Amino acid sequence: MSSQCSCFHLRRLARRMTVIYDHHLLADGLTITQYSLLSRLGKYGPLANIALASDMGMERSTLSRSLKPLMQEGWVVTVDMPAGTLIDKRSFGLNLTPAGRAKWQSALPNWQRAQDEIDAIVGHDTQETLMKNVDDAYQKLNADH
Repeated sequence: MSSQCSCFHLRRLARRMTVIYDHHLLADGLTITQYSLLSRLGKYGPLANIALASDMGMERSTLSRSLKPLMQEGWVVTVDMPAGTLIDKRSFGLNLTPAGRAKWQSALPNWQRAQDEIDAIVGHDTQETLMKNVDDAYQKLNADH
């Protein structure tokens, strides 16, 4: 049995990585959370809000707060979804606007610079192992809920 708090270590690492991403994305006026939402919608949208929240590992209320500035900028909009894709009456579709897609694409080089900086600091092998272990742990923890 471990006496170390797993959450403490992962949150400390996440906060440090967030500083690096946010530093690079500052030029685009985005945080890493905002960039991640634009990226997810850009790659997989349109998505139901509940599916996006689940994919991001967020509570629905946290997702709503994170989406608010993106919607105010006109980068994300609500959209109709095909029948059967919405889970309940509180569910709605989200998608990028053309301006949102342009914002995501214009921020991609700065996001890549953050990726490259982290990779250079921790090393490619450590980064790959970390991602594999984090994804594996997430899947195991998510399977129970």
